[in-house]
Amino acid sequence: MTTRVQTNSGGKPSTLDVDYAAAEILAINACHYVRFAQDKPVLKLYNFYYSIYWYWIVWFADVALLILPCIERPAYFTSVPTWVALIFEILALSILLASFIISMHLQNKRKLLHEAVYPYVFSVVFILSIIDMIIYYILISNTHRYIRWSRPLRVLFPFALQTGQNIRRVIRNILRTLPNIANVMFLFLLSVLTFTLLGVGILKNKKLTYPNGNEYFTYYLDTAWDLYVLTTTANNPDVMMPAFNNSILYVIFFMAYLLVNLYLFMNLLLAVIFSNYKQQLQEEQQVIRKRQLDTVLVIFERLSSDSSTNRISYETYTRLMHAIKSDITENIVEAYWKTLNIPNNEDGLSLTKFTELLFNLNFDLRQRSSEQTILQKKCPSIYNSKPSRVIIDFVNTGLFRAIINLLIIANAICLAASYNDLEWFFLASFVVEALLKMYAIGVKEYFHHRWNIFDFTIVFVSTTYSLLAAFVTNLSLNKDVLDAILVIRILRLVKLVGNIERFKVIFGTFSKVIPTLITYLRVMFMTYYIFAMIGMEIFQYRISYIDANTTLALACNDTRLINSEFARSQYCRNNFNDYFSSLIVLFELTVVNQWHVLASGFVLVTTKVARLFFLAFHLNAVIVVLNIFTAFVIDSFLNQYILSQSKKFPWVEQENIIAERLTEQGYRIIRRFEKENKSEGEEAAAKKKFNLKKSLHNFVQPSIYRRMTVVLQSMGEDERALLLRWSGNVDLDPDALLHLTDNTS
Repeated sequence: MTTRVQTNSGGKPSTLDVDYAAAEILAINACHYVRFAQDKPVLKLYNFYYSIYWYWIVWFADVALLILPCIERPAYFTSVPTWVALIFEILALSILLASFIISMHLQNKRKLLHEAVYPYVFSVVFILSIIDMIIYYILISNTHRYIRWSRPLRVLFPFALQTGQNIRRVIRNILRTLPNIANVMFLFLLSVLTFTLLGVGILKNKKLTYPNGNEYFTYYLDTAWDLYVLTTTANNPDVMMPAFNNSILYVIFFMAYLLVNLYLFMNLLLAVIFSNYKQQLQEEQQVIRKRQLDTVLVIFERLSSDSSTNRISYETYTRLMHAIKSDITENIVEAYWKTLNIPNNEDGLSLTKFTELLFNLNFDLRQRSSEQTILQKKCPSIYNSKPSRVIIDFVNTGLFRAIINLLIIANAICLAASYNDLEWFFLASFVVEALLKMYAIGVKEYFHHRWNIFDFTIVFVSTTYSLLAAFVTNLSLNKDVLDAILVIRILRLVKLVGNIERFKVIFGTFSKVIPTLITYLRVMFMTYYIFAMIGMEIFQYRISYIDANTTLALACNDTRLINSEFARSQYCRNNFNDYFSSLIVLFELTVVNQWHVLASGFVLVTTKVARLFFLAFHLNAVIVVLNIFTAFVIDSFLNQYILSQSKKFPWVEQENIIAERLTEQGYRIIRRFEKENKSEGEEAAAKKKFNLKKSLHNFVQPSIYRRMTVVLQSMGEDERALLLRWSGNVDLDPDALLHLTDNTS
């Protein structure tokens, strides 16, 4: 433990102590683990560094470096001058350097350089990139050819920055998993080579050939390559057919090979990756949790106002809450205090209650907005009239939602049946739906929901495009774009499926897994980027696509590909002549199907050594990274699925405790999925069987002032009505925080 931080006179923590504590609490909840250099005024710099504006600036700089090959040689956009790429590269590197300098200034350099490796990685990669950039532009200005060998290193910049800690975590897990993967990989390759010896020994003297005339199981390396490809099933059963046609007994050899290497070793490899990945992830999480708890103890030590009681006073608590949330109201400050169930404000916060407060801050507690719509303010007589109340009540009924859902389904059926005569009817219906919703709940509230924004965007674009196509006769519009927009509208079916009770858990699990999934996809893209850069330097312009009916066009501009399977399959566009084409080829290799045909084309125009490039990509991207990606998806889905069905999970339990404590204090709590204006009797009635006659009767004879009465009552209760929902980070360890006791310090 660190020593107690000195406070000002009177035993109260200084403003600087409170601000530091607030920054560290925000860092914990946002998973920004910063080793603050507390001898420097870095809080403003910290707030700037983790602001949304600086985040997007650094993000654009990072993306700019990764898409820079689009205008670098060999470029997809060949008309862009060379100096444009130079300017973009200098700007991007300058922003990343500034981010690195700020990050180092924020933290304790001595401790950081002793514990972390990423500052050294950034420094080395940055220096090498600058040297390579200078040499490159000097040489190409003198029309010399030069290989940009530093381009594959660009993917290390996000890894080397402080904000790239999620990527570092994934890469660390991959690197720590590799030793155990290597053991299985060695046995797998040894098995392939052993079967290669058997295959060559059995079939070499048979003098068999492939249908294209190539020798069959004659040369050891060629046979090893064919059998490795067979492990991916890309050339099955083609590689077996010459032997099968000679004798049915040879099938036993290939069946044995597939059983051992495909069904045994490949599944064993996935099991080893999954097991080791999970173990490394648990160890990583333990380190994170220990760092969180250590930081919590340091914060409590700093804020303890009286060494005799070792508690945080209510005054310090209020200062801390205002420092954490600058726009927080006194009512919410008091409400968070009430969640701790402390009888008297004079008692202060013990370590146990302080850690519970940190956990409770992950629950978004705010006052429910009772802001009136524009029509309520400007035209209250019209909005509150009987016809208006009928419309508003109708929009808020399940009948209205059922009608819209039926229209969405009918629209999908018509599109599937290519029946377009009702398209204007559906379009008009969805426009009316949007207008009615805006009228009933207000424009601001309407655009507060993401699905409404999605619906409005699709309807607005499709309506505008359709009207232009119908009335502006001299305007040339692409009908394919309109068709695509109309088809995208059917994505609203996903919303319907997601509202079905039995699918809610699965969709909720997806929504929680996807954010972390993006980090793994980024690591996958880093692998693509490295191999794309290497592939462009090795294979650029070896294969070209010529849009002409000539011999060279059919042979991909190289006579060595004439009558090859690569050329016959019309794969000429699959080349490494530019950045986009390289990424497409690598994606096709990841899918595996026909990947050996793609590799064969580049082998024919170079040498058989080119197989090493495709072998290395398959081992790294498909077997290692993709399997770790699969392991992550399985593990995350299982964890989230189990937690979503568990009613005793600490998040759910704590939410119930908070709601119960606030209710006892006279607050009206609106939970995450709770519908605001329904009593228990109405909730029970809603679960009963749907009664069409009763629903129609309630709609035809609505209570005119029912909704307005509820609104007025809510406005009167506004000070005591609170919205409660979980908005925390999954990296937080609820058990560790909630069971941290005073004895721990």
